[in-house]
Amino acid sequence: MTRSKLTTLGTLGSIALAACGGAQDTAATTPTGTESVEVSEPTPSGSELQRLNARAREGARTETLFGVEVADPFFALENDAPITTEWIEWQSARTRTALEGWTRPAMSERLGQVLRIGVISGASTYGPNVFFSRREGEREQPALYVRPLVPARGQTAEDRVLIDPLTLGERAALDWYFASPTGRYLAYGISNNGDERSTLHVLEVATGRVLEDAIEHCKWSDVSWLHAEDGFYYRRYPRAGEPDFDASQPDSYHARLFFHRLGSDPAADVLVYAPTDPTFFPSASVSDDDRYVAVNNSRGWSQGDVYLFDRGARAAQRVTAPDEAHPLVPVREGREQLYEARVHDGQLYLFTNEDAPRYRILRAPAAALLARGANASAPDPLTVLVPESDATLDGWAILQNRIALHELVDVRSRVRLVRMDGRAISEVTLPARGEVSSFQGDPETGNLVVGFSSFVNAPTLLTLGARATTLSAVTSVSSPIDLSQYEITTARVASRDGTQVPVTLVHRRGVTPDGNAHVLLYAYGGFNISLLPAFARHPLYWLERGGVYAVANLRGGGELGEEWHRAGNLGNKEHVFEDMEAVIRWLGGEGGWSSPSRIAITGGSNGGLLMGAMITRAPDAFRAAATYVGLYDMVRYHHFPPAEIWATEYGSADDEAQFRWLYAYSPYHRVRDGQVMPQVLVETADHDTRVYWGHSTKFAARLQEATGEADPSVWFFREQQVGHGAGTPVSVLIERYVRMYAFLEHALEVGAE
Repeated sequence: MTRSKLTTLGTLGSIALAACGGAQDTAATTPTGTESVEVSEPTPSGSELQRLNARAREGARTETLFGVEVADPFFALENDAPITTEWIEWQSARTRTALEGWTRPAMSERLGQVLRIGVISGASTYGPNVFFSRREGEREQPALYVRPLVPARGQTAEDRVLIDPLTLGERAALDWYFASPTGRYLAYGISNNGDERSTLHVLEVATGRVLEDAIEHCKWSDVSWLHAEDGFYYRRYPRAGEPDFDASQPDSYHARLFFHRLGSDPAADVLVYAPTDPTFFPSASVSDDDRYVAVNNSRGWSQGDVYLFDRGARAAQRVTAPDEAHPLVPVREGREQLYEARVHDGQLYLFTNEDAPRYRILRAPAAALLARGANASAPDPLTVLVPESDATLDGWAILQNRIALHELVDVRSRVRLVRMDGRAISEVTLPARGEVSSFQGDPETGNLVVGFSSFVNAPTLLTLGARATTLSAVTSVSSPIDLSQYEITTARVASRDGTQVPVTLVHRRGVTPDGNAHVLLYAYGGFNISLLPAFARHPLYWLERGGVYAVANLRGGGELGEEWHRAGNLGNKEHVFEDMEAVIRWLGGEGGWSSPSRIAITGGSNGGLLMGAMITRAPDAFRAAATYVGLYDMVRYHHFPPAEIWATEYGSADDEAQFRWLYAYSPYHRVRDGQVMPQVLVETADHDTRVYWGHSTKFAARLQEATGEADPSVWFFREQQVGHGAGTPVSVLIERYVRMYAFLEHALEVGAE
C-alpha cells in the first residue's frame, strides 16, 4: 500500500517570469482578484492568423462574478463548433509547418532510440509469482508479464506474457490490474485511444484464459479480491439506466463501490457503498480471512473517510454489502486528514497524516472499532504502531511477521523494515539515490517487490524474500547510453518567503555553473504528488545535446509531507508559482547555471497550469515554455467534467473567496496586451478525459492576440486519438518530443553557437 493510493488521480499527467521575485513588487503585476482586466478588441484585418483569431473572438462574452467583470474573449473556442474545428486544424498545420523547418535530421532517430529504452513498472507479487508491466524494443505499448519467484527444480524463471494490449486493438492500452491473493486470477482494465474508460476483464493466470466476466464504466477502478478468489469488490461509474448516468459525460462523477461474483451477470452486482458527493472515490480492502471489509472513501487530495463492516463470523453466511445486521461503522469520518485502512489478522491498520503531517500507522482490533461504533465519546482503541518521523512515510507493506516502510528522505526513497510491534529491524540498501516506484508485498509469502530507478540508473525490478534484509534483482532494463557520464547535483533555493525549495540537476560529469548552460526545467507542484529522481528517457536527448535537465520540488507536492502539500493548494497556490519563479531566476542568476535566454520550462496537466502562470507572471526570466494538456481558465475549469473532483485542490469559482484567488492567478485572465512574451508551444489531445482541450485553444489564442504580432512565436498543436498521457503509444511519444525539442532548440538557439 502506498501513499499514492490515497491520491489516486493525482497523476494528472506523467509527462513546465517578471513580477514576484527578488525586490520586485508583487502588487505591481499580480491582481488582487477584485479588478477587471482590460482585453483588446479584435483585429479586423492583418495576417491570416490575426483574422482567424478575430473571427474566433466574435463569440466573446463577459460575465459578472461577485461584482467582478470577467472577460472571456475566446469563449467560442471551448465549444465543439465549426470555428473551433477550423481554428484547431489551421493552428496545428501552422505549427507542423514551422516544426518541419526546425527539426534536425538526426533528431527523430535519436529521440526514437532513447524513448524506446525499456520500461518496467507496476510490479506486484501474489502467491508464487511476480507480475509486472514491460515494454522494450519496437513495442508500442507495455505488456503484462508474470514470472515465478522460485522456478521449478531444474528450470529457469522465464517471463510469460499475460496481457498484450496490442492484440486487442491498435490503440488499446492496459490501464490497471489487480491479482487475486494467490495469483490465480487477474482483474484488469482495457481502454482505447488514451481515454482511460476501462472495461474490466478477468483472466485465469495459469492458462491465460479470459473469463466471460466483463464490466464497463470502470475508469480508474480499484479491485479488492476475496481470499476465496470467487469474487471481488470494485469501483465503477453509473451505466445507462442507473441513477446519475450522463450519456454526454460518462465516467466523470458518481463512482460507486460494487461486489461481483465470478461467473455472474454484472448487471446484478450488489451496490456496496455510494458516497454522498459525486466527486468522492470509494475503494474496498478485504481482510485476509474475508470477514471484514474496510471502505476507504477519498474526498479529494486532502481528506478521506474510513468505514468498517463485519461480513459475518461464519463463512457460509457472510454478506457482501452492509445491512441492518451488518452495519457500516465509521472509523474516521468528516475529518480534514487522509486515511487508508486495511485489516490483517483481526487488526485494522490505518495509514494517515492525522496529527502527523509526514504520516504514521495506527492499529486497533477490528472488533474493538466495531464495538465502539459511531460513539465518538467512547475511547478510541487506535494506537500508534509506526510513529511519525523526520522522513515522509510514502508506503508500507505487511510481510508475514514484518512490515516494510517506503520513506522519502531528502527527495529520495528509503526502505526500512520493522517488526509487527513497530520496533526497527534494519534499513534495506537501495542501489543508489533514486526512486522506489513499485512497492508491494504479500502478507502470506512475506515477499516484497520493489521497482527502482534513478536519473543515472535504468529501471530494475527487485525482490526481498520473507527473511531477507537485502534486495535481489529479478530483471532490469538495459540502456544503450552510458549513464555513468552524467551526474546529479542538488540545491536548495530560497522562495519569496524564504522557504527552501529542493532542486535536482542532471548534467555531464564535471560540468560546473558558468552561466552558459541551456537548462530545461520541469516541475509540477500539486495534488500531493512527489517528484523523485527517477529514470527519465527524453531528457537523455537534452543531456547529449550538452544541456542541463532540472527538476524543482515545489510546494503542493508530497515530497515533504502534508504540510508541504497544503502550503501549495487552495488559497496557497500562489506559493507554488513563487517557488517556480524563484528557481528559474536562481538558475539564470545567483545559481550561475544559465541566463534567461538559455532557459526553457516544461510541464503538463497541473504542471501546464504552472507553465501558464509563469508565462504570464515572469516572462522575462526564461526564453521558452512547452506546455501540455494544461489548465489555463481557472474561473471555468470546474465546468468541464471531471474537473469538479479537483475543487479540493484548487477551489471553485462558485465560492466568492475561492473565485478571488482563482481569478487572481488564472493564466487565461492574466494575459496582458503588449507584454513581452517568451516563445510558447501549447499542446493538447482530443481524447483527454481529464483536462478539457478547450483550455489550450483559448489560452493559445489569447497569447497570440496579446502579442499584437502578425506571426507570433506562440504555437498550438492538438494530437489526435490520444488522451491525457496514459496509454500513449511510443511512436506518438516520439512525435511529441520531436515537436518539443525542435521547438526548444529553435527558441534557445541550441547549436547555433
